[in-house]
Amino acid sequence: MMDTDILGMLEDIGRSSVARLSPAVTIAGETATARRTAVLHAIRGTVLPRRLEFTAANGDCLAIEVNSSRITDVFTVPTGQIPDFETEARVELIEKLAGLVSDISAAPAPLELMSGKPNTTLEADDVGLTFSEIENACTAIELSTEPIISVVPTAEELSENVPDPVVSSDDAVTLARQFFDGAGRFTTGRILADNTMNTAPLFEGMCKPSERVHPDQDMLTRFAADLAGWVDDTREEFEGPQLIVMRPTGGKGAGLAVLSDSNQIAVAVHDARKLGAVVNLWTSLQEPQK
Repeated sequence: MMDTDILGMLEDIGRSSVARLSPAVTIAGETATARRTAVLHAIRGTVLPRRLEFTAANGDCLAIEVNSSRITDVFTVPTGQIPDFETEARVELIEKLAGLVSDISAAPAPLELMSGKPNTTLEADDVGLTFSEIENACTAIELSTEPIISVVPTAEELSENVPDPVVSSDDAVTLARQFFDGAGRFTTGRILADNTMNTAPLFEGMCKPSERVHPDQDMLTRFAADLAGWVDDTREEFEGPQLIVMRPTGGKGAGLAVLSDSNQIAVAVHDARKLGAVVNLWTSLQEPQK
């Protein structure tokens, strides 16, 4: 490669580089097959001892130890039991690892990768499973070619068999109410409140009065007022309901999703890694009714 080519590459990297707050990177690929190829590429490209954690939108995680393109240990699996490198036969380990790589690739997107230092010092005889062995075993496992996203209910499904809300008697099918009900599949706590705070809010999960994330009435009132100010300030740029998403620095911990429509406010507390489920729910509610 000529020096001018290297300078050109560095210039391209400089123009395209952007700062990111989270150490996690998104695995490229709209289909499970494409993501599996990317996962295998990440394993192959790991030369120094590293702990790689692949986390799907629904929280499924595959955490492995990789050294010189070889998988030397497994810590967390999306399904089933963790393979035992000490007792299981090599052929069985290869098949299981290929299945685990395929499972995490087939999990709902987006798929994120975190790379960190290994938990323990590798032994000299810890050769592990080679990249080629895992790659060859993966070819025998078929994956869907269709994009896979988090499974969330459609707007029609959410509007069926929904109990009468205690917030209001005429707004059971508002977007905020549908978001509140649909978020129950992936959240640890939920709140549904009237924009005016004139009626009692609904609290679920860790937001219930007896739980540690329960907000008092004064906090909710101030929050509603701040949100109303936000809506007024952005009225010229945005029309209709708004979804506000907050994630912690580093990408781990609790995230917050707030949906505000003209009548109600729905607040969902969720694992930050499940942002994909929030976006998928929001997208499904925006689809036109058939």
